[in-house]
Amino acid sequence: MEYIPLETGWDPTHRTPCLPDHHKTSFVATEFCSWRKRILHGEVHDENAYVLGGVAPHAGLFGTAAAIHRVLSTLWRIYKGEWQTSQMSQEVLHFFWRRPGIVPRSTWALGFDSPSQKGSSAGRYFSEKSIGHLGFTGTSFWLDTVRGLLIILLTNRVHISRNNDKIKTFRPYIHDLIMEKMT
Repeated sequence: MEYIPLETGWDPTHRTPCLPDHHKTSFVATEFCSWRKRILHGEVHDENAYVLGGVAPHAGLFGTAAAIHRVLSTLWRIYKGEWQTSQMSQEVLHFFWRRPGIVPRSTWALGFDSPSQKGSSAGRYFSEKSIGHLGFTGTSFWLDTVRGLLIILLTNRVHISRNNDKIKTFRPYIHDLIMEKMT
């Protein structure tokens, strides 16, 4: 396990292409898609995003752990007021990273999740002010805004079939193990 300080950040003015220019063999296959009649390899897994051309904000978490770390570190620095950009403000992140309270007992924030009191995929140790994202294929991150601690989990739980729910017990287990070592 490698520890990378959350404060390292990413310069949002640095432009990189959204999708790497590699052959599809550079990507791990997800599952066999029954309606596309093939193993998905180097293309979006989410059916709705696929129909929308392959890119949609709901489709999940894509990238390497290092790239995801850079983006979340930058958002974290903006959230704390240490970085400003014309594209994102501290006020916007504070608004998006809190539960709006519209639905009683909901853990959802705007575009993010937060830990539930019982049975959270974040495990037992993330503060209630943490934010996270869970991807259908098994990817996830949790960022504890109180401790400044980020865990990125990239898995491939749908290969070769989506009929695997073990990720629901694995996520809190691995998060608890990491938090016990870090705190």
